[in-house]
Amino acid sequence: MNINNLKGIISRHLTKAFGIKILICSLSLMLLGLGCGINVITSQGADPITVFYEGLSKVTKFSVGSVAGMLNAGLVALVFFINRKYIHIGTVIYIFILGTFINLGMWIYSILQVPQVFVWQIIFSLVGCIFCFIGLGGFMAVDIGIDPWTAVAVIFSKRINKSFRMVKIFLDAFTLLFGWLMGGRVGIITIVCVFVGGPIIQKSYELLDKSFSKMLKSNCKSQIKNT
Repeated sequence: MNINNLKGIISRHLTKAFGIKILICSLSLMLLGLGCGINVITSQGADPITVFYEGLSKVTKFSVGSVAGMLNAGLVALVFFINRKYIHIGTVIYIFILGTFINLGMWIYSILQVPQVFVWQIIFSLVGCIFCFIGLGGFMAVDIGIDPWTAVAVIFSKRINKSFRMVKIFLDAFTLLFGWLMGGRVGIITIVCVFVGGPIIQKSYELLDKSFSKMLKSNCKSQIKNT
């Protein structure tokens, strides 16, 4: 094998790998959106940012998904003018997919005609949480962009010289409080997301990161071996 052939294989692999990352990113955000939508409609609460989406949708009379899309687009525009280095392809994909699949998740739940009793609401809410945790883990693992809220938190933490963790806690508290004041529902799933979500998302990220890395590396090795 000469050096030019090797370069061509590596170049094709990198292009294919990036395409696979975009696909995985999109599927992860679809899963995240479905989970958020389910948690909104089960009325047992959601994560702080989704509570904010729901509250704002009640004030503006737009659907939760539409509010999510418009708000995330606005945040991306803000980040672009402040420090565009935090915007990548994954950040842009986030704008277009999340809101659409929040609405889809709510629609799917409504057509299933799930009995509006506490037990069924909790069961479906936990399914929604699993979707969210896996979706976020996958989005983080492909590493082709951060979500607009994280980008804002990173920028502000550097601007005010405070830790990212402290700014993120403040942002979650802010969105949760104002989302609730606007009519977003806070419940047992909100507590689950706040206190259990972080470790589960981290574990999901670690497992998916290893799986994706092995998949992409093995694909490259097989192409080189067969040439």
